[in-house]
Amino acid sequence: MAGHLISHVEEPALVRTDDHAGERRNFRLLVLSSVLAKLADYGLLLVVPLAVLQQTGSVAWSIVAISLRGVAYAASPLIGALIDRYDRRTVYAAAMVLQCLCVVVVAVWTDNVLVLSLAVFLSGLGGVTSSISGQFVLVPALVRKDNRPEAVSKLAFAVDLAKLAGFLVGGVSLGAAGQKVALAVVASGYALAATAAYLLPRLPVERRKARLWADLFVGFGWLKQRDLAFLVGTMALSNLAIGALASVLVTLLGDRDIDPTLISVVLAGSLLVGALGSRLGSRLPRHWTAPTRILLCQLLLGGAFFVLVGAPSIWVQVLCFGVVEFAAGLSNVASITFRQDVIPAEVAGRVNSVIRMFIAGAIPLSGMIYATGEGLHLSFWGPAVVLEIMSLVVWVIFVLLSRRSTSATLHPAVHHREEA
Repeated sequence: MAGHLISHVEEPALVRTDDHAGERRNFRLLVLSSVLAKLADYGLLLVVPLAVLQQTGSVAWSIVAISLRGVAYAASPLIGALIDRYDRRTVYAAAMVLQCLCVVVVAVWTDNVLVLSLAVFLSGLGGVTSSISGQFVLVPALVRKDNRPEAVSKLAFAVDLAKLAGFLVGGVSLGAAGQKVALAVVASGYALAATAAYLLPRLPVERRKARLWADLFVGFGWLKQRDLAFLVGTMALSNLAIGALASVLVTLLGDRDIDPTLISVVLAGSLLVGALGSRLGSRLPRHWTAPTRILLCQLLLGGAFFVLVGAPSIWVQVLCFGVVEFAAGLSNVASITFRQDVIPAEVAGRVNSVIRMFIAGAIPLSGMIYATGEGLHLSFWGPAVVLEIMSLVVWVIFVLLSRRSTSATLHPAVHHREEA
């Protein structure tokens, strides 16, 4: 089905770097820009909920405000189609510039929750564009296929380290100098990320004659593949359950009047464990199939989350959050590598943007789910527990179906040998 869909679309020719030194240089620039952007992302993730909490006193509204950033994933199929139509380097860098400008607006209108929320939402459009471009479009375009698993693991590890650095920088600057200085630091991170992105080689595409709706058809058409359909299902359900955990814990800790610097330090420790998971993602046993790797990661993630829900104190919950992040790091590397092997680089923007619409788009919805249960333990955690169980069930079914399919294909050959 995928091949049939692609044959009806004129695909762009990607510019690839053939020499080893050039590939290493470009990959380092990509890592640098991704790290700076993610540092800014997590600085924003810390500062905005605490700023809104200070203005409104509402845990629910604080979670909703930062969750609006992820609502932009609803537009990701359109964004992916545009990524595949223009110079990928320029689109990537422009996304950083947009986020920088939005954070400046947040800094100027910190006391206006509505303006702040709109700016956070618009910054999400840049975040979606840079995320799809960096992980799913630029890596296949700049790195040879045999080097990609290690490249994905290194990039994921660096990005996860940047997450904890973002919490630390955001928390320290917020505690020491206030909201506006903290937001200025965040805006600087996006500006530096844009500068590093512009140092990458141009990756122009051939002018496309296909209409935009045809590009969208290609992206959505790939979801008819059973593997990708089950992957999207299990990851989306899991993100509905645990996607907003970081902002939820930031808000719950802030509601207990805990110092922002301490909040950033303890959550940074959890994210450090997650970074370790990303770095080890490429070192799982080679003989394990991709479905098996993802299943084991999902089981570990689900188990840690269930313990977190029943934990007697917020600090035990923070420790469990570290295990959740570790499992998510392992799972992300397995999932991204699998998609890069399955999806051709020429359609990576369109296909991955559709996938990300469901998987990453579940994160803001996760925040909304938590916000509806403010103050009630059962209603606060209950929906997330049900969703995480559903996620595990979906992937277990897929693994069983995959093994049955493999067994059905092998059985006739075995029977023929026995007769011979």
